[in-house]
Amino acid sequence: MKRVRALQVEGPDGVRQALLQSPELRDEGGARPAVVLLHGAGGTATLALQNTGWADLADREGILLATPEGTRRDPASPPMFLQNPQAWNDGSGRGHTARTGVDDVAFLELLVQELIATHGADPARIYLAGFSNGASMVFRAGAALAGRVAAIGPVAGHCWVSPPPSARPVPALMIFGGLDPLNPPEGGEVKTPWGSTEYHPPVLESFDRWRLFNGCAGPSVERAEVDGVRELHASGCAPGGAVRCLVVEDLGHHWPGGPRLLPPWIAGPASARLDGAGALWDFFLAHRLS
Repeated sequence: MKRVRALQVEGPDGVRQALLQSPELRDEGGARPAVVLLHGAGGTATLALQNTGWADLADREGILLATPEGTRRDPASPPMFLQNPQAWNDGSGRGHTARTGVDDVAFLELLVQELIATHGADPARIYLAGFSNGASMVFRAGAALAGRVAAIGPVAGHCWVSPPPSARPVPALMIFGGLDPLNPPEGGEVKTPWGSTEYHPPVLESFDRWRLFNGCAGPSVERAEVDGVRELHASGCAPGGAVRCLVVEDLGHHWPGGPRLLPPWIAGPASARLDGAGALWDFFLAHRLS
C-alpha cells in the first residue's frame, strides 16, 4: 500500500518541498533503493507520481520514491502550467530558474542526504529519473553528483551541460520519442507551450556528451529495431559506465507508457509501446555504487 507524505528540505534557496512515497517495511529490513523523480517544466510532484507508473512500481518493488517540486516564477502563487510553471535550473540558461540562479544541484544533493540519513535509503542505490526539463536536470545533477548517484534515467530531455570526463562514471539509460515535436530526434527549432521558439540539438548530442563523460572510447552501436523501439549503446565504456538510448518510434513528448497530458498539436502522440518506469528500473537494478 502506498504511503505518501510531504517532505521539507532546507536548501540553499530556502525550504523546498517534495513528496515521499515510502514502501511498507519488508521482513528483511535494511536500507532500500531510492529513486528521485523530477517532473517536467510546468509539472508538479503529484503529476509525476500519477502519470509515470513509478508509484505502482515503487510500491511493488519496495523503492523509496521522492518527487521534489521545482521552483516557479511567482513563489507566492500556486503552480499553473502556463501562467506560473515550475521548472528546474538544468544548465541551459533558460527561464526564471537561470535568471534567479536557483541552485537545484545543491537542493537535490541535500534531498539525497535526507533520504539516506532519515528515511533508510541505501547510499549505494540512489537513482535519478526525470522527464523533459526534469530529464535535463537529471543530466546536470548526475554529472555534478557522480559518486553519489548509482545511475540516471532521463526521458525526453536534452543534456545541456558538457561535463568533462569523470573519474566516476554514471550509467545512463535515456529514452526519447521518435515523434517528439518538443525534443525532436534530429534536432531543430521548436515552439514551446509558452510561446517561445528555441533550438533543441539532436538526441545523439546528448548521447555523445554522456558517452564522453563516462569515458566510452569505442563507437556507438545501433541494434536492430524491436517492436518499434530503436536502441543505441556506447562501446568501450569504463567499468560501470554503461550508456544506452532508446527511441520509441511512435511516441511524442509524453512519458512512455503514460497518458497524453498535452494536446497532439503541441506534444505529439502518446504511446503504450514501452513502459518507461519499468525499463528504467530494469536498468537501475543492474547498477549500484561499490
